[in-house]
Amino acid sequence: MFKEESVKKKITKKKGKRKTALIVGIVAGGIILLILLVEIVGLSIFLARRAELGVGNIGVIDIKGPIYSSKEIIEKIHKYKKNRMVKALVIRLETPGGGVAASQEIYEELSKVREEKKKVVVASLGGVATSGGYYIACAADKIIANPGTVTGSIGVVMHISNLEELFKKVGLKFEVIKSGTHKDIGSPSRAMTPKERALLQGVINDVHDQFVEIIVKERNLDKRKVRSLADGRIFTG
Repeated sequence: MFKEESVKKKITKKKGKRKTALIVGIVAGGIILLILLVEIVGLSIFLARRAELGVGNIGVIDIKGPIYSSKEIIEKIHKYKKNRMVKALVIRLETPGGGVAASQEIYEELSKVREEKKKVVVASLGGVATSGGYYIACAADKIIANPGTVTGSIGVVMHISNLEELFKKVGLKFEVIKSGTHKDIGSPSRAMTPKERALLQGVINDVHDQFVEIIVKERNLDKRKVRSLADGRIFTG
């Protein structure tokens, strides 16, 4: 009887050990699985982040379509500027240009990346990279274009409509109250005066001179040569 009870105790003890070992195995397996999942998620985040930063530590920024605002582009530039892993920036330009101020702001930020952070900046011109697009490209250490790329269009333009005759035909007349002589300059309800035209031409000339100076400085070209080409004409790559 005593022997039988002893055998039962041994069997129960062995079963208990097996059960404990099974529980320990399940817990250990769960921990290992959790660690693997964490590593997989971490690797996925790392690869996604690396892809975002650019393959081989090269950041890529696309500028497509007319340039009306610089905000989003500058935010991307700042991100790459701060990241020590990124050693170079490629600016892919597919744009006919746009606003003067927006183009200048993007140019200035790219210049800071190159001068302050000593990062290489390369401008890659797509099918079209004219006017403000070329202005931005001037901030690059190197400009790359295809033979068929359309670029240039170095200049500034302002369009003002004169709808005076049309308004007369439809019987529409404007009464203008203004604080200064030139407050309604460019109004479509009347013809422009010679003085107003001279004022606006002065603004256009000033902005054009800024464009020319940037090209002379960044591309290391003779000013007279640049002026002879900066008449609004387009060029191929």
